[in-house]
Parts: sequence; structure tokens; C-alpha cells
Amino acid sequence: MGSRILRAIGLGDLSGKGWKNHFSFWSLIAFTFFLFADQQLVSPNMSRIGEEFGFVKKEDYLWYIGSLVSLFFFPVAGLIALGIGISADQFDRKKLLIGTVILGEIPCILTAFAPDYKWFLFFRTLTGIGVGGIFPIVFSMLGDYFRTENRPTASGFVELAMGLGMMTGQVLGGELAHTSLLGLSGWRVTFLIVASPAIPLAVLYFFIGDAPRRGESESAVLSLDRDKADELLAIESAHKITLRDFRAIFTNRTNIFSLLQGIPGMVAWGFLFVYVVDFYEKTKGFDIEQANLLVISFGLASVFGGFLAGMAGRAIYRRSRAMLPIFCSAAMVLGAIPVLVIVNYEGRDIFPMLIAAAIAGILVQPPGVNVRAVIMNTNVPENRGSMFSIFGLTDKIGAGFGPFMVGLLVRVFGQLTAYNIAVSFWFLAALLWLPMIRTMVRDEDNVALTLKNRVK
Repeated sequence: MGSRILRAIGLGDLSGKGWKNHFSFWSLIAFTFFLFADQQLVSPNMSRIGEEFGFVKKEDYLWYIGSLVSLFFFPVAGLIALGIGISADQFDRKKLLIGTVILGEIPCILTAFAPDYKWFLFFRTLTGIGVGGIFPIVFSMLGDYFRTENRPTASGFVELAMGLGMMTGQVLGGELAHTSLLGLSGWRVTFLIVASPAIPLAVLYFFIGDAPRRGESESAVLSLDRDKADELLAIESAHKITLRDFRAIFTNRTNIFSLLQGIPGMVAWGFLFVYVVDFYEKTKGFDIEQANLLVISFGLASVFGGFLAGMAGRAIYRRSRAMLPIFCSAAMVLGAIPVLVIVNYEGRDIFPMLIAAAIAGILVQPPGVNVRAVIMNTNVPENRGSMFSIFGLTDKIGAGFGPFMVGLLVRVFGQLTAYNIAVSFWFLAALLWLPMIRTMVRDEDNVALTLKNRVK
């Protein structure tokens, strides 16, 4: 890819590097796509999966297929993220990545052949290995591929892959809902389709892929002559994580607020990821195709919005670092409004809600995209994998807690009130961005100072 194009799309740090670097970076994006495509396969088929496993009543399949599966799936993903993230700061990230992808995608394939609910729950839980493990590895590597100011854009490309993956899963789940292939129900076929391509790509990556050197894109390293830069990179590569590193992670206030904002935000995402299609099909009376279009509209806009959020985050960061948390907080508040409209809509024409979903898909992306760049920028290279593992743990706990919490709210208040409460959790998440206006700049400067002091 030409240097001008790379600079135009915010990936200029790849310019001038060999084809193996380019292949390795785009492989990270592809692995992310395949693993996240899996997450939206259940949503458009909850009633059909429930019926196949004996959960015919709405309250039963919403609970067993929607809430309980999420409750098991995401905490496992978070625990795996914790272990793999710490390992990413210690061991060969290339081998960790390959193992994570394979161990995550095999259970996804086996989900297609689950004979009963217990096996379905078991395979869905194991799929969390891939979803949880890839997160800290990918963002640990991104921090070493790209300089500080380009990390929001790089994060935007990962968010783009996540969004495209989830949208693809949603489309496949809806389009194949009433079909069958080789004696398998449509929902089973979708698990085979999204998981299978990642296996040969992982084999190819094993032979020709490569991981960046830890810390190679830091400003403190780039400002040094080659010998001193190699000396500093050798220090980074030889580092073994200790309790002091975890103390540094948890005394970093930006880290704390980055972790906290994600948990309430996932309650609202729980509604969108798990419940909205069934709500529009079974309660509001739309066809499954129309209900699925709602999520597709949101997903398409999210793909575009994630890319825009990364580009906008980069521009805002270069203009004023302190403005980035304000931008993310405001976007979250504004994004909640069209989702509340979707929840409370009583019309029969789906088109206005497709527009609302598209607007929401664009507006809610900046926090998710830019929080990862914030974490990369406010942690030293040898701690990023560990910090992303902790972030992944809280994020996945939130992703499991979100649908579970929504399910509890539905049981207590009924659907309409429960879904309004769920979306309103975004307002709490927006408030938790505001303290980072002060902490982010200070913690970034501390990282730069720490690296400079190592070569004095």
C-alpha cells in the first residue's frame, strides 16, 4: 500500500516497512473480524435456538439463550484476557496470537454440532478464549506499530474490524435463520461460516507473520540513535512483570477511569447486542427481516462511525489532548438519545428507526475506539498487555453483566421500562470520562519521562 494512502488513512507509521509488517498488521485486523463475527450470531436466532433446545416461552429463551449464555461467555473471555495479556508482556506474542485464535475458533465450529443446551452453553463459553485473548495481544502490538498520535486511528481500524465482524454475523444470522444445509439448521451453519476461515489464516501467519519489537514506536526511542534505541528496546524486551508493575497500573488514575467507564456502558450495549431484534420481532410485531435490519443499520453505521471516531480522535488529540475525553463523553450522551427513541417507538414504519439506528451507530463509537488509544498512550510498553488484559477482563465482565442485568431488569420491570433503564446507563459511563480531562495528559507525560530516563 502506497505511503500517501497510508498517511491519508492514519497508518503512516507502516510506510517504508516491509511486506511482512503489512501482512502482519492486516492479519491482526482479519483475526479480529472473524472472532467478533461470532458474537452476533445468536441475537437474531434466540427464539429458534431456544425452540431447538426446548425453551419455547419468551421468558425462557431470553433467559437461557440471551442472559445465561452471555453470563458464562464473557467472564470466561475476561479471565482468558487477563492471563493472555500478562503473558503478552512476557512471551512471544506471535505464538500467543496463533494459539488464541485456534483455541477460540474450534469451539465456535463445534457449536454448530451442539446436541443439546448443555453442550451449546459449553462451546459458547469456550469461544470466549478467542474473543478474550485477542484483545490484549492486538492492542499491545498496535502500541508498538504506531506512534502516540496515530494510535486513535489504528484503534479505529480494529474497531472497524469488530463492527464489520459483528454486522456480518448479524446479517448471516438473520438471512440464514429459516434455512438449512446438509441437515443443519441455519443458525448452526452460521457458526461454521464465520469460524472456518480464521484457521488457515492462522497457519499462514505462523509461517510469514511477525510481531513488532516492544516499544519501537515510542517517541523516546525514535529520538535516539540506533545503538541507544537498540539498548532501550532490549531493556523493554527483557522486562518481566512484577508486583511493582501492577502497582503502577492501578495507581494510574487514567487506567482506573478507563476501566470504570466500560462497565455501565455495557448494560446499554447488552440491549443492542442481545435483545433489540427479539424486542422488535416478538413485542413490536415487525418481521424478523425488518427487526434484523435495525441492527444491520446500526452495525453498518458503527463500521463507518468507528473509522470516523479514530480519525476524529487523532485530529482532536493533535489539537488538544485534554479535549479527547470531552469528545468521548459528549458522543456517548448524544448516542444514547436515538437508542431511547428506538426503545419507545410505537409506529409501524421501520424506516425512521433505521435512521435512528444509523445515527446512534455513528455517535456511540468514539469512547470505545479512543479509550484503547488512551490506554496505549498512558502505560509504558512492557505493561500494555497486562493493562489491556485487565481492561479486557472488566470489559468482558461488563459484556456478560450487561445482558444479564438487562434480563434481570426485564423480569422486574417488564421490557419497556427495563430497556429504557439499560440505555440510560450510558449517561453514567459518560460522566466517568470527565476526570480523564486532567489525568490523561499527566499520565502520558509520565510515560514519556520514564522512557527518557532509562537511557540517561
